[in-house]
Amino acid sequence: MMEKNNSKEDASMCLKSSQLEYLDKDIKSFETVSSKYLITKPVNLDEAIEIVGFGSFHYYILFICGSLIAAISISVTSVSFIIPAAQCDFQMTSVHKGILNGASMIGMFFGCFISGYMADSKGRKYTLVICMMIDGIFNLISSVSQIYPVLIFCKLMSGFGVSGITVFYSYLGEFVNSKNRKKFICWMELFWTFGVILLPCIAWIVIPQTFRIEYDFFLFRSWNLFAVICSLPSIIFSYLLLQLPESPKFLLTKGKRHETMDCLKFVYRWNNNTDDEFPVTSLMLPDCITEENNSFFNGLYNSILELFTSQYKVVAIITCVIQFCCTASFYMMVLWFPELMNRFRWYETLYSGPKNMTNMCDIVSLFKIEPEEIDLKCNDEIDQSVYENILIVGMACIPTSIIVPLFVNRFGIKFFLGMYIFKKKMHMR
Repeated sequence: MMEKNNSKEDASMCLKSSQLEYLDKDIKSFETVSSKYLITKPVNLDEAIEIVGFGSFHYYILFICGSLIAAISISVTSVSFIIPAAQCDFQMTSVHKGILNGASMIGMFFGCFISGYMADSKGRKYTLVICMMIDGIFNLISSVSQIYPVLIFCKLMSGFGVSGITVFYSYLGEFVNSKNRKKFICWMELFWTFGVILLPCIAWIVIPQTFRIEYDFFLFRSWNLFAVICSLPSIIFSYLLLQLPESPKFLLTKGKRHETMDCLKFVYRWNNNTDDEFPVTSLMLPDCITEENNSFFNGLYNSILELFTSQYKVVAIITCVIQFCCTASFYMMVLWFPELMNRFRWYETLYSGPKNMTNMCDIVSLFKIEPEEIDLKCNDEIDQSVYENILIVGMACIPTSIIVPLFVNRFGIKFFLGMYIFKKKMHMR
């Protein structure tokens, strides 16, 4: 009897231990599932962005930012078609054309310091919306300007607006995880190429039109309509950008933890198409939280001073030199190309004799237009070959704009930058 009782007790103990094992497994399983959907400990921003995932929101924000990059491309290079089309209306000499071409560059030079400081102090999205609205509005005003100084001022302010172009890369990159960040930022270049391709197409359709709207001192021609069309993308896509959230990194560096969580929740629900709760419940604040400066100009001065006195001053100077070398030849070619092509075309039309003894500088100098002779020599027609050649230049950029983002993770940004500089050096030889 005692043996039977002992065997029953052993069986019951085995049963209880077996039940406890299953119960323990269930608890661990529950904890695993819970940890998958709810993270109670604070996480850093990079980890939170990984949890947010990668999906439709990121493709939408790439489309918006890329479209604004294309709008900037159109805005900056549109003056290259406006100059030959409007030269008779403003009685422009070669000096006047050079000043008009350089006006937007001067605006970009001074605007970049202000837009950079605003992006760090007021917000990425705030700065981008303000800059793009400045660009769109002043381009719109330039379309109805009737005197040369007003046109110059409008292009100067337009350049001031597009100086915020670099903020797009920060804004977009701060939403994307580290795995896709380089690739996504490089895809922006493809949108710039689309802008370069789209511009001659718009110009080819609009500028050859011969309508004239005159009322007293007011004159509206095809180049004015072309300027109106070029101003619209900046205004339209600025409104769409306004509907998107602020950069989570900027919000967190300002100590706005709750606003950062709201931003990440917004992206998480968009990406996953769900109303489920965002798994992260708390974020770790960065080591350094930037405080807003009460004086805008004092903060701007300090930020410019720190740029060239901080530990990153050598990197900043090298980057500026590389940027200058990369863009100087590009803008020189794009901004002057329609004008130079027009002058070559006029030379071929007017001089039927042997042309092999004349160099490029002589051809360009033949068509300096003086104000007192404007009625005799001015010709504001743009040859069809000009549109075709600019279109070919834009399409030639497509292969590189696709190859770089596809292979940037494998070879790195420095590799492609080095290849670009090497190619430029070979072309100069």
